[in-house]
Amino acid sequence: MRFVRFVFILLALNLSFSGKGENTFKVSNVTEIPQSELEALIKIFISFNGDSWNQKINWMETNTPSSWYGVTVINGHVTELSLISNNLTGTISPEISNLTFLKQLDLYNNAISGSFPEEICNLEMLTKINLANNHLTGNLPANIGNLSNLQEIILSNNKLDGSIPTSIILLSKLRGISFSNNQFTGSLPDSLNQMKEIVYFSIANNQLSGSIPSSIGQMGKIKWMNLSNNNISGKIPNEIGKMKELTRLNFSNNQLSGHIPVEITLLEKLNYLNLSNNKLTGNIPVALYQMKNLKGLILFNNQLIFTSTETK
Repeated sequence: MRFVRFVFILLALNLSFSGKGENTFKVSNVTEIPQSELEALIKIFISFNGDSWNQKINWMETNTPSSWYGVTVINGHVTELSLISNNLTGTISPEISNLTFLKQLDLYNNAISGSFPEEICNLEMLTKINLANNHLTGNLPANIGNLSNLQEIILSNNKLDGSIPTSIILLSKLRGISFSNNQFTGSLPDSLNQMKEIVYFSIANNQLSGSIPSSIGQMGKIKWMNLSNNNISGKIPNEIGKMKELTRLNFSNNQLSGHIPVEITLLEKLNYLNLSNNKLTGNIPVALYQMKNLKGLILFNNQLIFTSTETK
């Protein structure tokens, strides 16, 4: 049935879509990209209600998809689809999997609904996904780890739920994760140490529980970590002192307990630390006050004991 419906769409386009001036769009006249990629773009246009887009320059008007707004074509293949803040509605078409050379998918700040389709996980050349500020729901696909070239994934400000797939640790080239402001549950993957290229990691404002795995200490390139506003419990692992590149760390509004590990004072580049609204106890390490680059220190709403830095 899908094939019959799609043929009908193609026939309709051949007969009725005309461009500005003397240009006329006809599917059979497009030779710039493979027909499978063209069909994917057409399906995407239809599923995202393209007639209502803010910008749709040349879509279904010229026979050169490289001239269509937001489409980048290199060496005869679609490599980038960027339709930021463009009034996209509807759902992501599963035919997106036909864009097999796609490297960047940027649909930030629209009104896309439905799920994160499993078909996206077949696009093994993807380096960036930005679907933030939409209305996506449901779980992330278990096979998201197939995206072996992915360097950045931004899904913040949606309504995604379920647990973070454990296969995400297979994304060895990943430099940035932002899953903040969703409804994710479950715990952090234990083997975060496999994500050695991570520079920023934000999962703030979700419903995550469990503890912070000690494996975070092996995320040696990370500069910014935000786990705030979850239900994460247990102790802050001593291994945090190995994250030498950290500049910002936010664990606020959780259920963390135990002492502030003195190892945190080994983070010489740290300029912002927020551990407020937890259940931390014991003395605040004196060396914390002596960190030269630390400009923002927020520790309120714990059970910590203030230790004077004055020397006798």
